[in-house]
Amino acid sequence: MERNKDKYLSDSDIVRIVETYSDMLLRIALNRVKSVPAAEDIVQTVFERLMRRRPIFESREHEKAWLIRTAVNLCLTDLRTESRHGELPLNEDIAQSYGEESYEVLDAVQTLPTPDRYAVYLYYYEGYGVKEIGKLLKEPEGTISSRLSRARKKLKAILEGGNHGRQIQQRL
Repeated sequence: MERNKDKYLSDSDIVRIVETYSDMLLRIALNRVKSVPAAEDIVQTVFERLMRRRPIFESREHEKAWLIRTAVNLCLTDLRTESRHGELPLNEDIAQSYGEESYEVLDAVQTLPTPDRYAVYLYYYEGYGVKEIGKLLKEPEGTISSRLSRARKKLKAILEGGNHGRQIQQRL
């Protein structure tokens, strides 16, 4: 990474980070807040903090972890302040942000409890291992493994059970 003489992030580093991680951060925020405008605000705030603080990262992995942790914390803050709105159903904006993924699978993932949904997203969509997810979410590896195992069982039951639509409606 290019550094200026003060060892802070350079403007070119910030441009690279924004271009590299914007989509990933938006998917993470959408996975949590389920509102495109709120998710976009969260991503904007992550980059605002990056530009204001200009932290020194030890590696690209550290950089990515900082961005994810900041986004997750902002999502939690957003949910605390917006808790009166409840959960929203999966809509086309969210599904389109994932690309060509199946609506059925995304609907099923959205029915999972929030901690399980985070673990599934980071593991399957972002490619993190259990140990890395534990560090990002500040939880023991065993907890993350349990969440993934529980989530897999729930997703299998939903997707193979034939009553997928009814379970989704009951959740909402």
